[in-house]
Amino acid sequence: MSIGGGAALWGGFSAFFSIWQLCILQISPFFIAFIVGIYFATPDRNTAPEIRRWVLPPCITYTIGFTIFYSLLIASALDVSRLLIHNISLLRVVSGVFFLLVGLYILLLDRLPFLGKIHRPPLVSVLALLIGMTLALIYSPCITPMLSDIMGLASQRSTAAEGWYLAFCYGFGTSVALCMTAIAFIMLVRKRESVLRNAVLIKNICAAILFILAAMNMTGLMRHYKAFVLGFVL
Repeated sequence: MSIGGGAALWGGFSAFFSIWQLCILQISPFFIAFIVGIYFATPDRNTAPEIRRWVLPPCITYTIGFTIFYSLLIASALDVSRLLIHNISLLRVVSGVFFLLVGLYILLLDRLPFLGKIHRPPLVSVLALLIGMTLALIYSPCITPMLSDIMGLASQRSTAAEGWYLAFCYGFGTSVALCMTAIAFIMLVRKRESVLRNAVLIKNICAAILFILAAMNMTGLMRHYKAFVLGFVL
């Protein structure tokens, strides 16, 4: 059965809100921890930061980074994809180090003055781009029926380009769903006085979540985390 780009995009989007979310838990809590932590770490403010400056651009750059690397890892017949897959273990360790640094950035933002000076939306957007790339590297997606068909195309040299395009659309749909969820969550809590009073605690918790992700990647425990999550339904 032929799959179009629109169908693949919807497949990735709808998977986020289905039982397959259990697999997406490999990445969704950690991206939300990043964007929420960054949002509430923004210093020197009396009101909640603007979503259009501090949340929307990072969501866009995250989507770009995740979708490109996710689709390349799915399209295993491409030369660049084989290079990434061959070095995936090392890249996941490097990703862990990166998450450790991002967690430290969020944790220390209100403690080190020079971090406060460089903390601007463009920098956050660059970090989100790298977050997207690294989450794609650590993600081991569950094989949905549609993704199975896409991977079948992407694994053959003759259809690798088509498979990459469909994987791109599928990953884009998943990223959009994740970003919509993150934005909705921030909009829901951003102006609540109790939340603003505890902004420092919230951003510290978010940093701790990223530290956990870093540790799992640097020690190879991420696969056990996926097995633990799937154990609830299997």
